[in-house]
Amino acid sequence: MSAPAVLVRVDALWRPGLDRAGLRAAAESLAGPVTRLCPRCAGTDHGRPRTAGGALSLAYAAGLVVLARAEGTGLRLGVDVEPDPGVGPTPAGLPDRAAWTRAEAVLKATGEGLHRDPASVRADEAWTTALPLPPGWAGTLAVLPARPVEVRWREHR
Repeated sequence: MSAPAVLVRVDALWRPGLDRAGLRAAAESLAGPVTRLCPRCAGTDHGRPRTAGGALSLAYAAGLVVLARAEGTGLRLGVDVEPDPGVGPTPAGLPDRAAWTRAEAVLKATGEGLHRDPASVRADEAWTTALPLPPGWAGTLAVLPARPVEVRWREHR
């Protein structure tokens, strides 16, 4: 018998014109209060976001915040989203924005962030899926440990 799928709720909040602080406030309107703690320096203005409700990952881009949430302990999530101009490689030498968001989502899930070279992320490091964003955007959800995942996607415009 296979393990039941983990439910991950992913919300995209489109808020054109909001700066990062405004996008954070929009995210907290859905997730509740979010705290951060950096494992390297103990700073609370950055680091893996946490909420009382379970695993959480956030990604910000121009006028958009994406939240990935799952209940339970031991699950690590990573989500990333980027505008996708559709041309050229990324700064890390990856072939496109889809590959970049996949690598960054995995690195968020592992807790390494950009302290590790995104080009070193292997395809088998996490369960990943592309987010159903409109044309002109790329995004990925990563889940660790890799296991069956049911994704519930909602857009809020």
